Amino acid sequence: MVNQKEQKKAVEKRWREEKYKVMYHSQQHYNDIRGLMKEQLTDIDILNTQISEAYALEPTHGSMLNTFQHLWGYFKNKATPEEKELFLPLLNQVPEKNDVIIQQLHHLALKYNVKYLKESSILTEKN
Repeated sequence: MVNQKEQKKAVEKRWREEKYKVMYHSQQHYNDIRGLMKEQLTDIDILNTQISEAYALEPTHGSMLNTFQHLWGYFKNKATPEEKELFLPLLNQVPEKNDVIIQQLHHLALKYNVKYLKESSILTEKN
């Protein structure tokens, strides 16, 4: 039988991987799950249900832009002037350039070795 500590670890890993993709789809679900995590959620089925509900929703312009801005925050002080010049104008082209934005963020995560983002489903899966 899996103990509570192992369950919590599995929940935390799943949330770490999915949080930005949830945010991309639904800020409300992101906030709700954050609340559950603060309450020390250990039931991965509850988390998976919330994640599935979020993914069933069509992302809004605001939720997409907010997510990309959050992700960019990992790089804003590391990125070269050229990278900033390439990336920042893309934010004005959400959602038309979402694939390019995600590719650029993935490239930066690899380049700057941001482990947290390298494991994030929003950068590693097709959205």
